[in-house]
Amino acid sequence: MSADPRRLHELDPGAAVSRRRAVAARMDPTGATSAWQRTSPRRISPEARRRFVRQLAELLEALGLPLDTPGTRRTPERLFDALVDATDGYEGDARALTSFPSERDRAVGGAADQVVEGPIRFEALCEHHALPFLGEAWVGYVPRGTIIGISKLTRIVRVFARRFTVQERLAREVTDALHTVIAADGAAILITASHTCTRLRGVREAGASTATTSFCGVYERDASLRAAFLALATRARDDRG
Repeated sequence: MSADPRRLHELDPGAAVSRRRAVAARMDPTGATSAWQRTSPRRISPEARRRFVRQLAELLEALGLPLDTPGTRRTPERLFDALVDATDGYEGDARALTSFPSERDRAVGGAADQVVEGPIRFEALCEHHALPFLGEAWVGYVPRGTIIGISKLTRIVRVFARRFTVQERLAREVTDALHTVIAADGAAILITASHTCTRLRGVREAGASTATTSFCGVYERDASLRAAFLALATRARDDRG
């Protein structure tokens, strides 16, 4: 089954998008599957940008930041542009999928062959506080008829990470994408991340790390395959540390 790059990057933000979303909504009323398909380019008019910058300036001044110094006069503009850059995953990545025929002979049988890549470093904005969390991901999948370029695994992680999200959803979105878009026999991910919201507010815990996993397809059914994936990922992580 050939990969369809349009499923990670939408080139037509008009009527075709509406039709595809309507079909996806009928197939999946919860929106869980179609969430990663919402990749239309964002359009912010110059007038809207000026309005948002003014609002950010008002907020920053209310919080105590003086905006009349050489270093802070353009801070509201820089903050707005930084937020736009940090969430460009909503626009997708046309280069995120480059697929090739798998060389695995399915007729031979035997243990499933898996591809594992990591660490894939990423930065994301938590949707609860709009504060960053930074981490690393290890991604594995078992090819069926198609394999994906290794660097594309990094692109897939980052296209989802560069949105407002939570770590649990990020893990699930990556495995769902691999499982459905290239019809992999299964997909797995291990994510470890540090959340600045726990450092800057609330408990102010500086040393905590959060780990999440997601498995689909053959990984859900095969405990030994899950164990092999986690062993590869954690060994690579520990060897670096």
